[in-house]
Amino acid sequence: MWIVIPALNEETVIGNTLISLRKEINEINSNISGHILVVDDQSCDDTFAIVQSKKEIVIQTTSEIAHTGKGSVLNFATKYIEQHKSESTENIILIVDADGRISSEDIETAIFDFQENPDLGMVQSAVKMININNALEIAQDVEFCGMNRKAQITRDNLGDGIASGNGQFVSLDMAKNVGWGNALLEDMEFTLRGWIKGYTSIFNDHVIVRQQAVSNMHKYIRQRIRWCTGGLQCFKYLRDIYKSKYIHTALKIDLTIDMVIPFAYVFVNIINIYVLYRQIYIFLTYHALDYTLMSLLFIWIILTFLATISYQRYINWYFKHRANPKIHLSIWKAFINTLYYFVVNVITFFIPIVSLYKIMVGELKWDKTEH
Repeated sequence: MWIVIPALNEETVIGNTLISLRKEINEINSNISGHILVVDDQSCDDTFAIVQSKKEIVIQTTSEIAHTGKGSVLNFATKYIEQHKSESTENIILIVDADGRISSEDIETAIFDFQENPDLGMVQSAVKMININNALEIAQDVEFCGMNRKAQITRDNLGDGIASGNGQFVSLDMAKNVGWGNALLEDMEFTLRGWIKGYTSIFNDHVIVRQQAVSNMHKYIRQRIRWCTGGLQCFKYLRDIYKSKYIHTALKIDLTIDMVIPFAYVFVNIINIYVLYRQIYIFLTYHALDYTLMSLLFIWIILTFLATISYQRYINWYFKHRANPKIHLSIWKAFINTLYYFVVNVITFFIPIVSLYKIMVGELKWDKTEH
């Protein structure tokens, strides 16, 4: 197994990440050998020197591909692994961000998925936030442990899982034959290219990669604009997806909806704000509440509680099996956390508009998340 860490100016986190990953590798079952490969994308800080001091493998991208995105870095890493792989065993690549954490138990679980299914191309892990101290960080934890996880499970039941940012286990064969493109959402693009070529992938929410949540709204918006813009770039694959004989029809429909939803959110949130204004106006002017408002509020509360229960159950499972069995998330606390998620979504409704503008003017420069 090769743990690949793309790194650009990560001196503040890379040292602790390497210590953590090396500790977990040393606890892995003896028939799995683990290498850590850091690909320094021409950092201008001490990232390269720190990796060298930890005695791990570190290579540096060439000037031709430097700072062109995560996809270029991963392709560069694949070429290195192909040259230094063990010919007598299967080679699996685990992609972890510079702030990522994963346990030896979870690594073994993912490797077992490949052993059970030799034709498997990729295993996507669940993602959990490490720091959940403010409302924005909590919202991201709900997003990944609740909403995104349920969406992943749905796709998995429809035939395939989809790569999601951090914690992808990829066979070397799939990495070589599919490769990463230059979309700003390189993980989704990689998945779609793989599906079109007939590679299968699964989502395993019992495998967990932990990462830092973005701590302030400005960085969060920058990150999500990049993600949304990258998703729009993947529209170009829809035609080949619909023509593909490898992809289930329901999954094709799901992907189409997934790409359209950001634009639906723009109009839905604008209409929601207008309707709320009208209802308040009616209440203050005529001292009456429209039954429509009460009906929609009731439906929204029910949906919120369903999302809350899903999040609460998963977090409590995580505490019991991965962290601290003495910790228990109450249903009320989970409900408040879920509300944070919905509020953040309303506040950032404009992101798809910005992304569409960037597509139209060709402003597609890689904007990395700061750790």
